Amino acid sequence: MKKIILLFLCAFALTVSVVACTAPGEETIESSIAIIEPELEPEPQVEPKPEIEPEYEYEPELNYEPEVESEPESITEPTSVAAPADLSDDLYSFSFSLNGEIFTLPFEFSELAERGWTGRNIDTETLNPNQFTSSSRINNGNQAMMISFINFTPNVLAFEDSTVGRIMFDERDARSGAELILPGGITIGSSMEDIIAAYGEPGDRRESSLQYTLTYQLRIYQDIVLRVNRESGLLTEIRVTNFIDRPQTADAPATTATADLNLPASVLAYQAPTALGDDWQSFIVMLDGDLFQLPAPIDAFIANGWEFVDDPNEMIPAMTTDVRVRLRKGNQVMRVHARNYENTEQPLAHAFIIRVEFSHHFAVLPIELPGGINENSTLDEILAAFGEPDRTEDGSMFNVYTFGSRLEARIVVSIRNETGEIHAITVERSPRQLP
Repeated sequence: MKKIILLFLCAFALTVSVVACTAPGEETIESSIAIIEPELEPEPQVEPKPEIEPEYEYEPELNYEPEVESEPESITEPTSVAAPADLSDDLYSFSFSLNGEIFTLPFEFSELAERGWTGRNIDTETLNPNQFTSSSRINNGNQAMMISFINFTPNVLAFEDSTVGRIMFDERDARSGAELILPGGITIGSSMEDIIAAYGEPGDRRESSLQYTLTYQLRIYQDIVLRVNRESGLLTEIRVTNFIDRPQTADAPATTATADLNLPASVLAYQAPTALGDDWQSFIVMLDGDLFQLPAPIDAFIANGWEFVDDPNEMIPAMTTDVRVRLRKGNQVMRVHARNYENTEQPLAHAFIIRVEFSHHFAVLPIELPGGINENSTLDEILAAFGEPDRTEDGSMFNVYTFGSRLEARIVVSIRNETGEIHAITVERSPRQLP
């Protein structure tokens, strides 16, 4: 029994001595065996999906991812072709020649199917009402091109039963044997000079290290985008979009003449100015060689070769301004504000234009203001003609100079900081009543 007690006391003393050797704040090592975690196989690297820039701000809803293909070799020699005699000269007709036959967007896919064009799964893939595809490749033997389907109906449709609202054609497609020609004889391989000669300056021009992107836009959902190789100066990609359904009746809105010739007395009383003069507060402006004094009736613009983009029969309430109106001359589209100065509602064709603009993002048409100020003037020339601005806003890309202290009577000039060149000129005059 004494031996057992003695052994117990020895064990206790040994334990106390071990604990006493550990300094305060240190952690004891419970085991000398290292735990080795099993080596995990590295996760596979997944290539991220490329971000797709949205084409438009609103519906139709995008459906179906585009097919991604390798970049074609760039062309090096310019191409010159004659446009077919029956192809419209109007870029905004959204017409094109494909293998010698004329198509006008939008059109039923059956028109292509009848000529041997088909695509993968177009009989099983479907579109909901008011949806469109980003891109779908179709083939006709060895020939190929890209299109976008759109569903204008209230029902779910297979791609093959839908409408073609966009065509995309590039160097690869041209080498496949297909031929696509736009109004004016523009095709893959056309030079930048040929494009500008045929269509004028684009409403929007962007550039990257590889290409220039020229956009001619009639309105949202309706545009022509041309991509030109920066090194060769030749057209490498064509995209034509018209996601606006065509009227189903023969009574399409007039575009070049007022729909109602019973013009109000206020419109008939307008007299166009005969000279610009030097007083910017006269709000006389020369657009593409024609003089207007704001407010000026739309009828005066139509008489000078402008056309309606919108329905001229659309009604505007009495003494109300519509800020969504667009007019075009040739391939240039100008955003304007139109006001009905009558005491009763009137069609757009009877309204007065109270705001016009020159803009490198929209209407690139020659403009001239009193004092000889035009789109090529310098800031010093503007200040000499107009005096000091009533307001100046300094931005990261543009400095904006406003001449006129009232919203309803002003000229606004935006100048690009990097180059000192005019980017936009807006002229606005909207009195509450006509004189």
